[in-house]
Amino acid sequence: MTVYLTQSAGVYRSFSEITKGALQHAVAENGLSLSADDADKLMRAYDSLHVFPEIPKALDALKQLPQVEPYIFTNGTQDMVSASVRSSPDLGPYADLFKGFVTVHEIQVFKPSMKVYDDLVVRTGKEGKAGEVWVVTANPFDAVGARVAGLQSAWIDRVGKGWVDRLGDVIGGVRPTVVVSGVDEAVGEIMTLSAE
Repeated sequence: MTVYLTQSAGVYRSFSEITKGALQHAVAENGLSLSADDADKLMRAYDSLHVFPEIPKALDALKQLPQVEPYIFTNGTQDMVSASVRSSPDLGPYADLFKGFVTVHEIQVFKPSMKVYDDLVVRTGKEGKAGEVWVVTANPFDAVGARVAGLQSAWIDRVGKGWVDRLGDVIGGVRPTVVVSGVDEAVGEIMTLSAE
């Protein structure tokens, strides 16, 4: 079960349910077995993943920018993202930096539905100012979705191939506002562009 299948069918299941279903699917597809206990352990391990190396530098930079209000914007649930931030050895020390977690669970549709970006704008107090909201993401669909909704997006190009996604081209040449190699670079670009 994937996010796109459920959303296309008009059925909502939480991201944690979909993630667990995807794990079970991958195990079955590869002819393996996994006990319910082991599946639960793997799901809990998801909560304490390490971040990419530049993330602490980016978060330290954000601490020095009181005019920036960082949120975590996710397809996950409030419980899922809260557990991940608290359990992460890398993110835990920065938990208080975030103004909040904006999840899709309340409106029960996933990115890149325009509803989630509209909800982000409202929940960050930026109604009528969507162009001031930045989505920083490594997911092309999220970068394009944000732009279509009138937000800015910084796409993280972790493999260094440049913007190769063609969905934006299909729907009218939509591309991220900036393409950067890491979140720290995104913070710098956003601050530069916001000052103009």
